[in-house]
Amino acid sequence: MSDSNLITSEQIESIGGQTRRFKSGLLHTIDLGASGRIINDQWLQNLRGQAKLVELNLQGTAITDQALEVLSTLTSLETLDLSATAVTDKALETLGTMHHLIVLSLTGSKVTQEKVRELRASMINTRIIHVE
Repeated sequence: MSDSNLITSEQIESIGGQTRRFKSGLLHTIDLGASGRIINDQWLQNLRGQAKLVELNLQGTAITDQALEVLSTLTSLETLDLSATAVTDKALETLGTMHHLIVLSLTGSKVTQEKVRELRASMINTRIIHVE
């Protein structure tokens, strides 16, 4: 996907999101927590091609396990907040392959403590935040 096809800061901010950019103009951080329920699995398709994205906050959005199809392609991602989403244990299979993550927040999601323990064991370099 060419840079001209990527979603822009202005488009994200128009729906209540916040962004931070690199000097190059590419997105570094996207915070969609304030955008709430309008952000769903289908909307996340807009993030395809964000090759340099480092931080993504999806807290309180309407995403589900299907969102991991797009999220797993964001290989520069270091911080991912999936708190208060409908993500379940099924998503942990994909999350477990995202060893580039440094911080993963799952508080208030539908993942179980047992599966989080298993994920922590396989992702020893990732800080996983999960409070039931």
